[in-house]
Amino acid sequence: MKTKIIYIIFGLVFTLSSCELLNFDGPDAQFHGAIIDEETGDTIPQDIIDGSTIDYIEQGFEMPEIQRLIFKVDGTFRNNLMFSADYKMIPARGNFFTPDTLSIHINPGDNKHDFVVKPYARIKDVTPEIRALHGKNYLVVTFKIEQVATEPVKSTMLAVDKSPNVGRRINERFFERSINRVVDPDANQVLWLPLEYFTEGQEYYIRIGALMDVPEAKYNWNKAIKLDPYTLPMP
Repeated sequence: MKTKIIYIIFGLVFTLSSCELLNFDGPDAQFHGAIIDEETGDTIPQDIIDGSTIDYIEQGFEMPEIQRLIFKVDGTFRNNLMFSADYKMIPARGNFFTPDTLSIHINPGDNKHDFVVKPYARIKDVTPEIRALHGKNYLVVTFKIEQVATEPVKSTMLAVDKSPNVGRRINERFFERSINRVVDPDANQVLWLPLEYFTEGQEYYIRIGALMDVPEAKYNWNKAIKLDPYTLPMP
């Protein structure tokens, strides 16, 4: 009888303890912002898959886990389920020079923070047009690359998709070209795709990317350009 009573008491204690653990306060803060080009003040466009991240560690724990926030294509980020606390944060594995780790305090409620960094490169003067080459029509895109990193440009890419999230992993068609050299910022670069790949009347989005020869670097992109190839001037 005594043994049975002991088991019952133990079960009640365990149940009460479990209830206390389950009743802790939930996330009470929102954290949002952008990754910003320190020179232009613009957001730095990203890939939606395998893009740049923010690594963060909540302080006050013996063995804290590294957690990650993912940037959106437009270079912004948002997490509406954060805990108010002190954090160590660093934007990492991106298309920009990695800054120093920051100590950021997140208060209950809304918190905004922009990470101001230097991109590896900037894509400029993107101009799409249709040209006739060797009896076929092509979508031809000219552009310039302003290098910030001193390493060579490893490759360039023209990516096309029906989604404005077009990029390295999201595309219906792409043309990637090896460069492997430092480029002249005033020189026109050219990428192209046969027009037969496009459906007449269909709207598409294009982006140009440049990948620097830097460990863990991601493509630097321009902002997506909405395009209906068949409304462009024919040659």
